[in-house]
Amino acid sequence: MDINLVPPGHVVAVAAKVLPYLQESAEWSKGRSSLDDIVHFVLSGQMQLWVVFEDAQCYGHIVTEIKQYPQAKFLTIQYCAMEPGTMSAVEDKMQAYAEHFAREVGCVGIKFVGRPGWRKTANQYGYELHSVTYQKIFKE
Repeated sequence: MDINLVPPGHVVAVAAKVLPYLQESAEWSKGRSSLDDIVHFVLSGQMQLWVVFEDAQCYGHIVTEIKQYPQAKFLTIQYCAMEPGTMSAVEDKMQAYAEHFAREVGCVGIKFVGRPGWRKTANQYGYELHSVTYQKIFKE
């Protein structure tokens, strides 16, 4: 199993295989982003699509964004959805590839917001816990 950054010109070629995972990310966003929004971000080059695959079968995705702050750039993981158990199969490669990419484009680090259960995995790759984001969704 592997994970690779999809060059912008090849996004359309993998779109059909990764669409169910992008839809899952849209649903997890709780109304902040639609599937169309995420696809637009990737097709426009605002965000980068990484696909998890094995033997031409897609098992998930990660979508990153290069965020420019006043004094530095960070690679930010914005969306992630995979088949159960897939992350453990690709996390070493994902971390290495993402760090290489981030450094290559001038980022000073990588950041993401995740559930508290990510702490153990994140710590093993050198991330430090600074905050956890919680949300309340108002019911209509």
